[in-house]
Amino acid sequence: MDNKKKEFLAGIEDSKGNWLEKAKYRRENRVWLRKSQRIAVRILSVLNEKGMQQKDLAEAMDVSPQQISKIVKGKQNLTLETISKLETVLEVKLFEVPVPHVEMNVEQKGLPHTWQ
Repeated sequence: MDNKKKEFLAGIEDSKGNWLEKAKYRRENRVWLRKSQRIAVRILSVLNEKGMQQKDLAEAMDVSPQQISKIVKGKQNLTLETISKLETVLEVKLFEVPVPHVEMNVEQKGLPHTWQ
């Protein structure tokens, strides 16, 4: 058997063994993977709008092009720090946490006051 055929068959064997593990990983991490994919699509859209390349984004963020490649594939579990850097460089909001509306009653000199 020639080397190319051996490599091909070895690749098939490798893919048979880990497809189940990959499926299990995707199922267990579905929630954050979907969010990461949405962020990735938004990043690619903004890059396109601004006429930027992934390497430009990497330079602006002071990270490797490989790191940006992982991010835009939507499989990177992003930290809040990374999201914040992306938002700053791209000048867009990628993720926002709603601020709860809280009312507090404070009494000052016997008069009730409501803070909003």
